[in-house]
Amino acid sequence: MAVLENSVLIERPMGDVFDYAIDMRNELTWNPQCRSMEKITEGPIGLGTKFRAKWKQSPLIEVTCTEFERPQVWEYTNGGPLAVVLKVSLSAQDGGTRLSSRFDVRPHGLMRLFFPVVLRSLRRAEQRNMASIKKALEEAPGH
Repeated sequence: MAVLENSVLIERPMGDVFDYAIDMRNELTWNPQCRSMEKITEGPIGLGTKFRAKWKQSPLIEVTCTEFERPQVWEYTNGGPLAVVLKVSLSAQDGGTRLSSRFDVRPHGLMRLFFPVVLRSLRRAEQRNMASIKKALEEAPGH
């Protein structure tokens, strides 16, 4: 198990950041590792919403929203060779929004053998993702 924590200050209102970042389909625009993202449940995004996701080095996996408290907190959980619990919290700061993420990752099966190498890559990717989501939100129309 490993926990990666990152944060970034985004010059957008908290509601805008929440609405954009909670929708995993937007990850296709800011994460170059994201290959496909499909919402597979009906209705608005909320507790229990599911996505089918594929990242560059992952199998096709199902991701479920396991916590939803608009506009401050959400959590997504998935299984697979790298089980992940991603918890994101937002807070108002300096006229913008502080996005803080806690990425709890646990390797299973053969992935445990490669986990030290994978973990180094994940750390770099998560730091890049913070900069990428900030850029995507701050350059979005209406800003």
